[in-house]
Amino acid sequence: MNIGNSKPYAILVFGAPMSGKTTFATHLSDSIKAPFFNFPELQSKHRLSRKLAIDIIKNMTKGQAPFIIEGLLDTESDRDEIRKLLTEAGYCPALIWVQTDLNAIKQRMRHAYRTLDEAKAALASSYEHIEAPSEAEKVLVISGKHTYQTQCKNVINNLSSFRG
Repeated sequence: MNIGNSKPYAILVFGAPMSGKTTFATHLSDSIKAPFFNFPELQSKHRLSRKLAIDIIKNMTKGQAPFIIEGLLDTESDRDEIRKLLTEAGYCPALIWVQTDLNAIKQRMRHAYRTLDEAKAALASSYEHIEAPSEAEKVLVISGKHTYQTQCKNVINNLSSFRG
């Protein structure tokens, strides 16, 4: 998604596990016809290091086409690194935080794991590394409990706020 000679968007999706990031990013990818890269999945399947994942993003920017990324964005410094790389490559990075309340996340995790203890361990482990966006970060917050249509409308209506 880029208009005229404007910079292409790189949509960066982050949030807690089971917040709805992947579902949202997959639907958005289909809607705007932009490729979606799920780095946690790629890292798990291919034992991809963060350094190699960053190299992949650098290569993706050579095409100057829009894309969507999930993962590699857990901390403010992680997000800063990716946004800087994208900005230097001529992209307009749009940071989307999928926010979902803890009770909904716990409910979703109960369905994703065989036992409650497995779900609790996975939740505790993943929350150790995630940082909410700081006040200094320019971020669009969407609810992981809203319909995709509502989420998408919110994102599309607010993408221009990421233009420098």
